[in-house]
Amino acid sequence: MLVFEQVDALTTQLRRLNRPAADMLQPGIAPFDVEDAVAIAGPPPEDLVSMYGRHDGVDLPVGRTLGDGHVIPGHYWMPIAEALEHHKGFARLADPWPASWFPILTDGGGGYLAVICDADSADYGSVVEFLPGEEEHEIVFDSVSMMLATAVRCFTEGAYRLKGGFLDEDYDRSGQIADLLNGSRRMVDAADYR
Repeated sequence: MLVFEQVDALTTQLRRLNRPAADMLQPGIAPFDVEDAVAIAGPPPEDLVSMYGRHDGVDLPVGRTLGDGHVIPGHYWMPIAEALEHHKGFARLADPWPASWFPILTDGGGGYLAVICDADSADYGSVVEFLPGEEEHEIVFDSVSMMLATAVRCFTEGAYRLKGGFLDEDYDRSGQIADLLNGSRRMVDAADYR
């Protein structure tokens, strides 16, 4: 399945659950705009360029909650310019942030899903979950495309669902699905990516 189709399938699941984020997705942007923004971290993988080519994240208007912008439980898809601003701000963090990790989704509390953009790394293109204060972080998806495929499957199989008006996650089930679809899941030390 092409990345555009994966993004559309994710949007379909958000609409099925009447999630506001589906209507707040911005139009896609040109590949060179993605490449220019992500260059601070390294060359973007093709599926990352395609994801932003379909939609430039969620435009969260004033007055909406961060939860309204969640595209997966607990995570908001940042527009590329916002993601770049976050990346630039990481130099001021107490927690070390590898320059080659480009953030794409945030939990709003200092946690991020980021794409590893070091083309020389064996983990190039993988998606890592950065949690502040943690010594190790988890590679959670083999690629952006597999992140989308995993999310769609989690929605269709009920691992991602609506609870109390917000997206909720059955962590056991979502972990099983992620393990099934992603062979590179493991803990890593951020220091190894500097």
